[in-house]
Amino acid sequence: MKRYSLKIKEIELQLHEGNYNRRVKYNEKDFDILVISFKEKADLIRKFAISANCLPNSDSIHLIFDPNTHKVSFSPQEINTNIISDVEKLLCSDKT
Repeated sequence: MKRYSLKIKEIELQLHEGNYNRRVKYNEKDFDILVISFKEKADLIRKFAISANCLPNSDSIHLIFDPNTHKVSFSPQEINTNIISDVEKLLCSDKT
């Protein structure tokens, strides 16, 4: 089995009632993977991973949460196709 060394930056967001468009500021891209998490319900934490190579050259992106459909998307829209939404499964893939 190959082992890889990746630098992961995790950002935890707080969603507030009525404000479901949140800026995710990562500053410099000095990491390999950006993990964004937020608590949707008291017992449900959602996590998304994006490769730094897929992020724009700016210092931030936006997370857009639709409370009616529970759909999460990101702006700019180009990165929506490069998101891993089951981060726990990815990080714990060797557990049985």
